Amino acid sequence: MTYLNLEKTKLVNLEYSLSREVIRTNRAGSYSSTTVIGCNTRKYHGMLVSPIDHFGGGRFVLLSSLDISLVQHQQVFNLGIHKYQGSHFEPKGHKYMESYEMEVTPKRVYRVGGMLLSTELLMVEAEDQVLMKVTLMEAHSPTLIRFKPFLAFRSIHDLTHQNMVANTRYEP
Repeated sequence: MTYLNLEKTKLVNLEYSLSREVIRTNRAGSYSSTTVIGCNTRKYHGMLVSPIDHFGGGRFVLLSSLDISLVQHQQVFNLGIHKYQGSHFEPKGHKYMESYEMEVTPKRVYRVGGMLLSTELLMVEAEDQVLMKVTLMEAHSPTLIRFKPFLAFRSIHDLTHQNMVANTRYEP
């Protein structure tokens, strides 16, 4: 039985959805916290926030968020949402959300045309890890799923800006 179920009409209403927050914790001292639509509105929000002993044991936002994009017929649909100074939101992926459910794990369901995708978030019990299950439930033509991590590595008490000297190389 789902003990929390929010439908599209409430999720696309930013005044409503930004005031609904979710926090998941584990026994390692880590947590994941954001709004029901996945928009971080506080500096304490993050997909993976963990204590780091080497830096005095304070909590650090390691992974701010993980944006998912669906690509079909060379068209890109970004499912993420970020709040910037003032009331500027970009991208506006919340408009694709169909539902938010909380049972054992939080589950977001997105619909873009004929594509239906769900995401579920789980904290690993005794380690500083977060797992995300992404399921492409429907697609009527070939679909590519892209992931874009937003790394922070900052104290929960501080804010940072883009780091132009960070090593951003990756291996597929």
